[in-house]
Amino acid sequence: MKIIFYISIFALFYAMIGYPITLFIMDKLIKRENERDYSYKPFVSIIISAYNEEKVIERKLENIIETTYPYYEVIIANDASNDRTVEICEKFIKNHPEYDIKVNTVKNHLGKTNAQDEAVEIAKGEVLVFSDANSMFKKDAIDELVSFFTADDIEYVCGSLIYAKDDGKSSVVAENSYWNMELRLRKIESQISTIAAGNGAIYAVKKKDYRHYDLVSSHDYEMPLHAGLNHKRALYNPKAVAVEYAGANSKDEYKRKVRMQRRILTNLFTNLRRLNIFEYGYFSFFHFNHKTLRFLQSFFHILLIISNLFLLNDGVFYRIFFLLQVAFFILATIGKLTESKSKIFYFPMYYCLMMLAQIHGAFNQITGKSKATWEKAESTRDIDEN
Repeated sequence: MKIIFYISIFALFYAMIGYPITLFIMDKLIKRENERDYSYKPFVSIIISAYNEEKVIERKLENIIETTYPYYEVIIANDASNDRTVEICEKFIKNHPEYDIKVNTVKNHLGKTNAQDEAVEIAKGEVLVFSDANSMFKKDAIDELVSFFTADDIEYVCGSLIYAKDDGKSSVVAENSYWNMELRLRKIESQISTIAAGNGAIYAVKKKDYRHYDLVSSHDYEMPLHAGLNHKRALYNPKAVAVEYAGANSKDEYKRKVRMQRRILTNLFTNLRRLNIFEYGYFSFFHFNHKTLRFLQSFFHILLIISNLFLLNDGVFYRIFFLLQVAFFILATIGKLTESKSKIFYFPMYYCLMMLAQIHGAFNQITGKSKATWEKAESTRDIDEN
């Protein structure tokens, strides 16, 4: 039991603290920067995923046509919406005939990945830029994404998703604290070699490199993975910025996290060659530390508390450590029950929700409940017009 106990402690500590420290040291020693080529201006297809986005789709279209990028078309990948999304889009297209905008509606509501696949079939662009309806681009975001395609082995480029600040939403504070660290790690990985994962709000891929994946899968995990497995690179450009709202409450955030973990077991136990550091070098190192260990976090917590229970009679250290774990979970429970915005309660609660989301995602996979479609968090569509 002691071996399980200490392996669990090490795995959790290394995933959250040890790996970031390792990357920061590597960054200081290697000191690489990604190149940019602002003269490269291919025709771009901007594909906007939309399912029942009547609250935000007009604002999204207004946002996109404000881009400084000169050559593009816009395709709304409509996943069989049953609200006013298409009506609003068609009205916008009629009122803006000078822009190349079209709606591509799939026959069946099969999820984001399917809608994107069908939109790619009609896309004319050399480079495909993907976005969500509730993610607002900075004006130069597309210029920045495209500028990173400086070599043929660069297959995927993602931008920086920033969560809108709202002092009244503790979820935004917690998400930004986690996400800011995530982006720092991603930047270092990108500068050294290639990233382990992207994000679904702002990213680009050359059309010739676009692949079709299982419909339950997401591009932000699969595209960097398969780029690495094919000895290509996936990069992160922090200057390509999109802004989005995090869930306004823990319920919305939890739903979003469970959706993100809907393929957690598949991601853990397939494509095991990704861990072959002798063949894939930096990619394997980054992917194991940044993704595989993260996917295992909740399970290491389970092993830690079970092994700790068996070791309670083996010394004061094990009893104190167990009490510290219990205290952490009590703080998280108080945070959930009281909906307190105090960091001492909210951060433990937020962390525990992330761990529960991993377990929930795994359970959904085992029971066959994982699906390509989902109910969006409405609070992430509350775009501030001011």
